[in-house]
Amino acid sequence: MAAIRISAEHWSKTHRHLFDKPGEHFAFFLADWTYSAGRPIFLVKDVMLVSDADVEITRSGWVLSHAALLRVVNAAVKAHAALIEVHNHGGPMPRFSPTDRAGFDEIVPYILDSLRGRPYGATVWGDDSVYGQYFTQEGATGPIDSIVVRGERLEQRVSRDDDEAAMPVRFDRQAAWFGKGGQRQLGRLKFGIVGLGGNGGPIVQNLVYLGARDFVLVDHDDSSETNMNRLVTASAADVGTPKVVLARRMIKLVAPDARVHAIQKRLESVEALDALKGMDVLISCPDNDGVRVILNELSLAYRVPYFDLGVEIGVAEDGHIEAAGGRLAAVLPDGPCLYCMNLIDADEARYYLSSAAEQDVIRRQDYITGMDIDAPSVVGLNAAVAAAAVNELSMYLSGLRRVQPLTILDLLGTGKRLKAQWMVPAEVARKPGCPACEAAGSGDACRIERYRCDS
Repeated sequence: MAAIRISAEHWSKTHRHLFDKPGEHFAFFLADWTYSAGRPIFLVKDVMLVSDADVEITRSGWVLSHAALLRVVNAAVKAHAALIEVHNHGGPMPRFSPTDRAGFDEIVPYILDSLRGRPYGATVWGDDSVYGQYFTQEGATGPIDSIVVRGERLEQRVSRDDDEAAMPVRFDRQAAWFGKGGQRQLGRLKFGIVGLGGNGGPIVQNLVYLGARDFVLVDHDDSSETNMNRLVTASAADVGTPKVVLARRMIKLVAPDARVHAIQKRLESVEALDALKGMDVLISCPDNDGVRVILNELSLAYRVPYFDLGVEIGVAEDGHIEAAGGRLAAVLPDGPCLYCMNLIDADEARYYLSSAAEQDVIRRQDYITGMDIDAPSVVGLNAAVAAAAVNELSMYLSGLRRVQPLTILDLLGTGKRLKAQWMVPAEVARKPGCPACEAAGSGDACRIERYRCDS
């Protein structure tokens, strides 16, 4: 999926320039870039507004002057950035005009030749949505499938040919929550879900009923008899079936038209890491902090919102339950991150990111224990944390309130006068000098590929 990711600040600045006065106006985004499934992902880092004095009106339409184009290209060379051209037509369904497309024959080769090794994007803006196309050095071209604006609300602004299609009746009772446009854009967001077990199953279930229609599922495990107490995607006959297959089946039963890419491999696989860079939203239900380290870094570097779930039941030596609960963390592109929230155990992460031989040495030296013990788990606790995650995500998509970075569920009311279920927000903030947060927006410079393996 080709995508553009842009901050709300850059979106608003550009939108005002294009629409505060009549006529066509121009701008360019300077962007870092990466590739996912062979298609470019543009990470906008600055905008250059083109003065109206640099726009010429000809018989065929509004045309950018050569002097202005040269200044923009020189700025991109200096910033080692890719370019995305921006201009406006207005209206509900923007599309390139014949003049725009004729201009591609001249401008696209010039840009690609001037900015070797970088993709190029061209966009036309309507009143509230954007249509775009990308071009690469190898001669590939295609539509930009996702244009996500990140701020207090996550907005999908891409325009597609079915923009004016009627919403399915099944969503009538949640129309007030997202609005007609919001419901449509929810169906265009691409969700990457890592871990399809006790938490991942209800996440998939909630999202597909909510209206999500584009998924990448990552889990290398098969279902087992010990999963059957909480694996809501499975039936009694499904023991031994890959968890991604079960999740895909559930999605397709609810929404046969949904797009599902199931990856039965570890997160560290080449295929999984490449696919997840192209997501609009990441959700993870991992059973270890090694996965969290990778996704926390990927989320920040490529500016992908990341929702991380965890559950825990503490059992004392005499066998009684002394703690039960879970938590939801939301890592937005500007932090705070999981390190800032003190949610990553460095020893556990190091163990899971080690080779099998290294893990064996660590266990024999008793450096770390308990890594191979199956933790207690019950379906209601998983479901509660998963529902909280989807509800928090819906806040981000609807804009009803700001996202809470960390929410804690205490099932026993430990230390509280009233013994009950408690779900409360926790105060967290970005830590000054956090290395992970400092690398936000670094894209491929973060070298996420160093985690890659072949399994």
